Order: sequence, then structure tokens, then C-alpha cells
Amino acid sequence: MRVARHRAKATAQGARRIEVTVPTRDAWAIKAVASILRDGGEKAKKVRKTLSSMTPVKPARTGVELIDFFRSSPFVGEDIVMERDRSTGRQIDLD
Repeated sequence: MRVARHRAKATAQGARRIEVTVPTRDAWAIKAVASILRDGGEKAKKVRKTLSSMTPVKPARTGVELIDFFRSSPFVGEDIVMERDRSTGRQIDLD
């Protein structure tokens, strides 16, 4: 019961429990990375940036994943105005 309450509280706070299988020699690294990410701060930002540059971006398969993608964008909070170019384009000679 205590474990269930703890996990429910962690989920409500935006944490997600995962299980991974890695070679024994690498377990320390996964634990260290998880600890840094849990603590947050500048070190966590650096780890995220490094890992994101090393791993391929998977396309979003659901609306929730797409929303998460946009919420994690480095442009979150920026005042970006995007407008479509409404010009008719230019004339070209196809002959």
C-alpha cells in the first residue's frame, strides 16, 4: 500500500517509473543519469542536451506524444510569430 501511494504521488508530480535491462557494467551509469535527471537543474539540462544529440528522434505516434514534444521544445516561452508568405510567387519560363 505504501509503495502504491508513493508511486501515485510521484506520477502526479510528473515522474514516470521505468524498468530497463542493461549490461551489469553499465548499471551504475543508468543510475547516475537517473539521479541527475531527478534532481533537475543545470546538470540535468546538460545531460538531456547530450543525450538528445546522441539519440534519434522518434516521430510522435499519438496526440499526447506530439503535445509532449512541443512542450519540451527549446522554444517554449518564446514569443514567436509565424506568418505564411501570401505572395503569389514568381513567374518562371518552363519552355
